[in-house]
Amino acid sequence: MRRASDTPDKWAPDLSVPDAWALDSSTGGPSLGTAIEHFLTAKAAEGASPKTIEWYRMVLGRAGRDLGVDRALDSLTSKELRAWLLTLRETLSPISVAGYVRGLKAFGGWCATDELADAAALRGLQRPRVPHKLVEPLDDVALRRMLDAASVRDRAIVLLMLDTGLRLSELAGLRPSDLRPDGSLKVMGKGARERIVPVGGVARQALARSLRQASVTDADAAIFRARGGGALGARGVQQVFKRLKTRAGIPGRCSPHTLRHTFARAYLLNGGDAFSLQRMLGHSTLDMVKRYVALADTDLAARHAVASPADRLVAAPRAR
Repeated sequence: MRRASDTPDKWAPDLSVPDAWALDSSTGGPSLGTAIEHFLTAKAAEGASPKTIEWYRMVLGRAGRDLGVDRALDSLTSKELRAWLLTLRETLSPISVAGYVRGLKAFGGWCATDELADAAALRGLQRPRVPHKLVEPLDDVALRRMLDAASVRDRAIVLLMLDTGLRLSELAGLRPSDLRPDGSLKVMGKGARERIVPVGGVARQALARSLRQASVTDADAAIFRARGGGALGARGVQQVFKRLKTRAGIPGRCSPHTLRHTFARAYLLNGGDAFSLQRMLGHSTLDMVKRYVALADTDLAARHAVASPADRLVAAPRAR
């Protein structure tokens, strides 16, 4: 902007210049750090969940530290960003790097839409290919060993996750007020989206027994309690699975996410459809559900052995 000659202490636009109130191009536009703070503030105003904002803060904060918070946002180049992403791959998994790319593209798109900066380099990033590794579900033998080794509280955790496919954060955040009279759960999922999840009789009984043992009476307290009396929390649930894995002698992966996959596979193999599974798992699209469908396809050979029309036709006695 230009300083008005008759008002030396104030900035005023030159009305003969189009977009006079726009950021002066000579400054190179907003700095990366300033744009990040504007973006986070906008996300909070839009109602994004605290976890979503914290994730953006982590991704963009690292970008700011490595690339320079004081440099002009539009001075970033595609070549520079690609080189930075390559350095991330030295310590992060491909899926984590893909998350960084997703966050940067969302940030760049917002900057352009809000006319804060062009952010062409950010918007032009290509999502890297991520290998889709199947999370093998636990078989019935392993699950029974886990339940045999579990305490009352831990048994309720395992059965509830196995029966509903809840996310770790969703299970850790459950309160007695989330238990509905019809036996279902009200769950707060990603993006602050609530959903209702049905719960079977066995899991309900295990949960009721755990609540009685812990003497949880406060409707807003955490359902699952640590030994010291406070909320167990997500990290505590992870420790529960680590302990049960050792006690049950399970050699492969055994985590809350493993049980989420185990539930999804069993649901599909026992006649459930992908659309209702999507609702129960809390996915906004079917993209993630496709992974569970692919997991169920590993059982095609066994299902084919009992369902092949050709086998039934030849094996059946001919009518005379």
